[in-house]
Amino acid sequence: MNRRELLNYINEISFAVDDTKLFLDTHPWDQNALLFFNECSRKRNEALREYASAYGPLTIDTATACESDYWSWINEPWPWQEGGC
Repeated sequence: MNRRELLNYINEISFAVDDTKLFLDTHPWDQNALLFFNECSRKRNEALREYASAYGPLTIDTATACESDYWSWINEPWPWQEGGC
């Protein structure tokens, strides 16, 4: 996937995670929903790691410590900036 496609996929899978999480708030016994939530969460985390390794982190949990005294993502275009997507 290119940068735009990967970012769109992250948005889509994040929506599925959030929506399923809301459903589980009122249906905590639904095993199918729980399995779906776990699968979507796994896919989201993989996509976030893939994006971070190629373009820089989108979330703090995918940021890695660098050898300098600043966050390296500040040097990359933000996803909404010209050339970012």
